[in-house]
Amino acid sequence: MHEQDEALTEPEEVPPLPAWALWSGALGWWLTDALVTVSQVRLLQYAGEEPASEGPLWRMALGSSLLWVPITVLCLRLSEWFPLHRPRWRRAGAVHLATLATVVLGRALFVVLTQDVFGWYARPPGFGTVLAQSVVNNVLPYVLMTAGAHALGLARRAHVRQQRASRLQARLAEARLQVLTSQLRPHFLFNALNAVAALVHKDPDAAERMLARLGDLLRHGLESSGRQEVTLREELDALAPYLDIERTRFGERLAVEWRLAPDVLDARIPHLALQLLVENAIRHGLAPRAEPGRVLISAARDGDSLHVQVRDDGVGLPPSGLPRHGRGVGLSNLRARLAALHGTRATLELRPGEPRGTVAELRLPLPSRGGEVTT
Repeated sequence: MHEQDEALTEPEEVPPLPAWALWSGALGWWLTDALVTVSQVRLLQYAGEEPASEGPLWRMALGSSLLWVPITVLCLRLSEWFPLHRPRWRRAGAVHLATLATVVLGRALFVVLTQDVFGWYARPPGFGTVLAQSVVNNVLPYVLMTAGAHALGLARRAHVRQQRASRLQARLAEARLQVLTSQLRPHFLFNALNAVAALVHKDPDAAERMLARLGDLLRHGLESSGRQEVTLREELDALAPYLDIERTRFGERLAVEWRLAPDVLDARIPHLALQLLVENAIRHGLAPRAEPGRVLISAARDGDSLHVQVRDDGVGLPPSGLPRHGRGVGLSNLRARLAALHGTRATLELRPGEPRGTVAELRLPLPSRGGEVTT
């Protein structure tokens, strides 16, 4: 299973069923059950296979079936709150067993307390007999309802995962298109090719390397591997051609520094996320100024989070405090992908740098030291 599939299996991804749907569905089901039960008994009576009952058949059928309505709603809710899957299946199993015992005992007490109203037995037996009959009558229906509730939950989660996967694929395709569009911007290509032309006579080898890196950059933008997340190491490799071209273009005006902790190079990061942040830093932070500028790219573990930071010392944020590129389609797309992949556990924040410039901070959940993804 790909890591992006694991990220799509969060328990909170499926909203709870609305109360009206639970109660109306349970009521309709058990009213139908009462009708079928009475109809079957009446047919057997007419055929002579069942002796005519002196008791109030409809009252007993409705009383028994309607008592299942709140039990059914409780069963469905417990299946949402305590699903029987790892890592908490023991606790969930204990809750369901305790609820089953309560249902069996409660229905036995209900029969004893309402014997005079419903006439369950022609001759009321002892409580032990009623309790044994309750076990026979109620354990299997409760187990079947619990299994059905879990099957419904699995189906709903599969449907939500499919929808989220479709949205993520659309977001990733949009991100690739944005990156490719950025790389094919007329002024970007003009500046890159102009830099190549300037190097042809002075440094043919450098011009050839720059053309090769431009080809690498465009080829990477056209790739469609379909992965939502890649390792930080892979993201850095994909970023290298872009930075090589920009360093050639800007010359001494652009310096790039790296502070990468070795233990996070294999951490997962949304595909093209780092390239977007670096492009914004250069395009919106450093390009408008004539002085030399610096981009610092850092990544390290911070507890159970991956902390990625792209810092520039460029023109900074406008006086209003809103980032010049904070409302762009690229960052909006990235935030939506982060929310779809990790919910509230992933964040993207832009803030003013000190003493100048802009800082983009990306936080992503990391596997714990023991290897299990924290939630």
